[in-house]
Amino acid sequence: MIEIEDLRFSYDEGDFFLEIPKLKVAHGETVAIVGPSGSGKTTLLNLIAGTAVPQSGQVTTNGYEISGLHDAARRDFRIANIGLVFQEFELLEYLNVLDNILLPYRINRTLHLGTAVRERAEALAKRVGISDKLTRFVNQLSQGEKQRVAVIRALVMQPPLLLADEPTGNLDPLNKNRVLDILLQYAEQNGATVITVTHDYDILSRFRRVIDFKDFYTHGAEQRPENIAGPM
Repeated sequence: MIEIEDLRFSYDEGDFFLEIPKLKVAHGETVAIVGPSGSGKTTLLNLIAGTAVPQSGQVTTNGYEISGLHDAARRDFRIANIGLVFQEFELLEYLNVLDNILLPYRINRTLHLGTAVRERAEALAKRVGISDKLTRFVNQLSQGEKQRVAVIRALVMQPPLLLADEPTGNLDPLNKNRVLDILLQYAEQNGATVITVTHDYDILSRFRRVIDFKDFYTHGAEQRPENIAGPM
């Protein structure tokens, strides 16, 4: 599903530097990534999704060397193959909840928006307790409700890969378990891969594998052997 080789990445400004010699995630794995704030966990999700490109090395996602595609091809691949749950939700305020959920079908010409898709969106909304909010606009939602909309949008097109950045960060215990249930059950039933960035150590036992990100990063200092990830 995901293979990373000899990856090096840094931003144009600042002293952040990320180096991952090797990382593999298999089809159907559920993975939680933990580590200090600013260590590059979200950056790794962006590299896997193709919203960021490494200075060197290869990132292969679902059989495609996504790091080698041009911008438009990476965008089309991402929309069709990856469900993204952003930490800041990335919902559009001028759309209601249902239209936010269905947005991937509006912006990718390869996806067909039909009755089955709308029914799936409504069923997912019911499962996470926001079926009565579908006609509301984003500014009428709580943070927890926005979080659940973002999760449903990632699931509605039934992608083979889900990348979730703090998907339970704004949720109370009841809704946290609801969202985890739907993400992990989706992975089990569809053979999908789930990679989640989290600071919530209470949920780690629910994932098949945990990656501690302190093994992957340096900040402005020479890379030390103990900070370089080996084969996994």
